[in-house]
Amino acid sequence: MKKHFTALSLLLTAGILAANARQLRTTVIEGTVVDRPYSRTILLAPAGQDMRVNPPQEIPIRNGHFRHTFEASPQAYELAFADEWQNGSWQPVVFFPDTDTVRMTLYPMDSASMNRITGGADNRELRYLDSVFTCETPVFTAWVSLQKARSQNGTYYNAAARTLLERLDHEQNRSTKDSLWKIWYDMRETHTHLSPEAAATDRQMQAYYDSVRNARYEHIRCHPSLAGYYWLYNDQLFSAPESNALREEIYRTVYAARYPEHPYTARLDTMFYRRIAVGKPFADFSAPDLEGRTHRLSELVAGKMALIDLWASWCGPCRRNGMAVIPVYNEFKAKGFTVVGVARETGNSEAMRKAIARDGYPWLNLLELNDRAGIWQLYGVSRGAGCQVLIDTDGTVLAIDPTAAELRQILARKLR
Repeated sequence: MKKHFTALSLLLTAGILAANARQLRTTVIEGTVVDRPYSRTILLAPAGQDMRVNPPQEIPIRNGHFRHTFEASPQAYELAFADEWQNGSWQPVVFFPDTDTVRMTLYPMDSASMNRITGGADNRELRYLDSVFTCETPVFTAWVSLQKARSQNGTYYNAAARTLLERLDHEQNRSTKDSLWKIWYDMRETHTHLSPEAAATDRQMQAYYDSVRNARYEHIRCHPSLAGYYWLYNDQLFSAPESNALREEIYRTVYAARYPEHPYTARLDTMFYRRIAVGKPFADFSAPDLEGRTHRLSELVAGKMALIDLWASWCGPCRRNGMAVIPVYNEFKAKGFTVVGVARETGNSEAMRKAIARDGYPWLNLLELNDRAGIWQLYGVSRGAGCQVLIDTDGTVLAIDPTAAELRQILARKLR
């Protein structure tokens, strides 16, 4: 029997966060908002926090100014204008609470490069990294404009991609449309959706981006700072996996020892060494059901093939994926297959209860309220709404996000 991960990393995280609670400092942020008469509120949260799940602090903007006092830990924070965030596209304003008062001047999104933040040494280093190691250069901007022009005149995508997008525009069946979207995401992931001309420019842009990124990594390796640690953490959250080994090496040899009790250390340790992958053990955790009874995942799935369904009431694709599994579950549940659902909710469980009643999930669903157990972080999807993980009877991960058809094929082969 292969050993699976326990909730040890979550206990370590709790201890580290408790240590950081002793490092809290009272910080004032005050700012002027330029040319944004339509903005009434600005949101504040630790950088990297999913504000859909962990509600941010709300700061009113009055007569083009805001001022806010809060207890801050020594990590990066970000501001987002509420009107941008509600529209689904926003430009985060990242800063460190590294002095008693941090002052800033903020502009509209298309002029965000004019934003100014004054504080301590960490903010100066962050501004340096932003200004020196950037792709906002004339040559890169020209490539971006060229790709936009191709998108507008119909020469950006290749024939296969255009056909697929046409099908997506007209497909009405939800299950079929979800399958088409999966094909589209796979094409984008493998860069097989572009025309030859667009692909050539894309390769130039990627090479340029890689050179800037590698220069930045070399700088934060040789000149370690909290700003550099933020960049390392942020890149691990959002960047492609190609540089994962380089980030891990910098983390292990420079930052983990330098900042042993920093929140990023616990999170990066989980990201680098406890990520879920096919062929590896699943990650164990405990969470309550809707009646408040706590369950340990390893006990629920012991000796069974199981699908761990991480979902949320506010995630339409997650719920459709869950509903697609219902007939597969009914077909194989008597043969040793089970499903354990976990819903990522905010505030309370009412939306989860309604979603279960409407969608008709016949299996046990656990509650991850306000990310208390850190389950999404443990599974490497902290910035996503959810995922589905299929595990074998010995706890080995067999598939991540299989379609219902793929799930049925695997179960038919394994449970015949």
